[in-house]
Amino acid sequence: MTYNILLVKLTYLDRIVIDEIIEHLNNIGFNVSVKEEIESLDISFFNWSRLQYNAELILEYMYKKYSRYPYDSILGIGDLDAYEGNLNFVFGLSTNKIGTVFISRLHEKFYNKKENIELFLERVKKEVTHELGHTLGLPHCDNKKCVMSFSNSLEEVDYKTPYFCSKCLAKLNINYKG
Repeated sequence: MTYNILLVKLTYLDRIVIDEIIEHLNNIGFNVSVKEEIESLDISFFNWSRLQYNAELILEYMYKKYSRYPYDSILGIGDLDAYEGNLNFVFGLSTNKIGTVFISRLHEKFYNKKENIELFLERVKKEVTHELGHTLGLPHCDNKKCVMSFSNSLEEVDYKTPYFCSKCLAKLNINYKG
């Protein structure tokens, strides 16, 4: 089975980020389209006391606007720092068909370290693939190397691969192209 995916830019993203995501998702069996215009997020989504975006409000907005689009999955991606509920931060948040990925905390520079673009791009691919899996109905996976394993830190993101394990692949019913 082949799934059709729409990427929606929530902020400006360097072309290399988009190209890496597209190449990765194409290589694992997805057809990817990109909405080139940047989505305009309402200022009410920003929590001034936390200096973060409310992930739930962004996901709700994305669902209202995009759920009827003819794609299997729609992912909003932005260089934003976001939280959900009482959590300090989230790398992403998803529901059926609609997902969001917040990449600010995937940068080394967020932690006042020298930026490593290869490591950053690898992390982005992992988190996009993870949230994509959720939009297609996959839960978190117990296999710590599977992209669907839960990540609560950069170390956990770095440990897993950008690929679905065999059990998760079987649930999605896709075959890797590469």
